[in-house]
Amino acid sequence: MIAQNKIECYRWFLTAHARLLARLERALQEAGSLSPDVYDVLVTLEYAEGHRLRLSELAQSVLISRSGLTRRLDRLESLGYIRRTTCPRDRRGTYAELTEAGQRARESAWPHYRQAVAVLFADRLTDEEADLLRRACERLAAE
Repeated sequence: MIAQNKIECYRWFLTAHARLLARLERALQEAGSLSPDVYDVLVTLEYAEGHRLRLSELAQSVLISRSGLTRRLDRLESLGYIRRTTCPRDRRGTYAELTEAGQRARESAWPHYRQAVAVLFADRLTDEEADLLRRACERLAAE
């Protein structure tokens, strides 16, 4: 049996996540910046070795579904932010690779993203709460 407080915690976690993402989306849209799902793809590629990931690896690392990722990559490729390349060792495999234009777009979006995250999330937590939440989320995210 699951304790009632843990059920309530789970519901509040999901509610907070959904509301924070919606607020972040609105704040970035009002600032004329990249949406969170676009930013997430670009920053994930930026930190990847060689600024590229196989599509399957990218799908596991970002906030959107695999089908949503395909549509998003189509759009990002048309904007020149990423390019798709075939894996030299496995022609069935495809990489998404960050371009210089994608790097610049991510960098120009960062001040808006940082401000929105500060106002909507970071400023609402004490340092102790942030440490506790980070540790809890690390455990929840572990496989």
